[in-house]
Parts: sequence; C-alpha cells; structure tokens
Amino acid sequence: MYVKNVVGSSRFSKPFGYSSWLEYWEDHAEQKANYCSADNCWGNDLVGAHVQKAYSDDKNWYIVPLCSSCNQRTDTFNVSATLVPVPSHL
Repeated sequence: MYVKNVVGSSRFSKPFGYSSWLEYWEDHAEQKANYCSADNCWGNDLVGAHVQKAYSDDKNWYIVPLCSSCNQRTDTFNVSATLVPVPSHL
C-alpha cells in the first residue's frame, strides 16, 4: 500500500491505555513490529507512524511501524504492514 506521512501528527498523544502508538499498532494488528515496514528498509528504531493512503480518496489516518528515518520522509512510499486506523476521537 502506498502511503505518505501525516505532517504535524506528533501533537496527538498516544491512545489511553497504551505506552506508545507502536504498542497500539501491535495490539490492533495482532503482530509484533520488528522492522520498518517501508519497502527496502530494515531499520529497527521503530515508532508508530501516522500515515494516509496515497492515490486514494480515503483521507483517514492510519498507524504503521516505521523507523525514525522513514517517519521523516516527505515522499510517497510503499509499506508492507497492516494499516491500523487511528481512533476517530483525535
């Protein structure tokens, strides 16, 4: 799935009951994040990154595991991880 990072999403705090957005992703995706989900990246300094689907009318926000470097990308890129929707109350 092609995605782009959401600019300015760091102002949103992690969901109640979770220590991080990455933990939120792992719980909802029912898998452990071991590596960056961006294609051709094996970074393991992971965060739960806010992204939007690229080339889509869907403007919802999603969480995916990305390394710190890929979380700063400004281009459109492919991820292999499950997109977990961000709670609508944000």
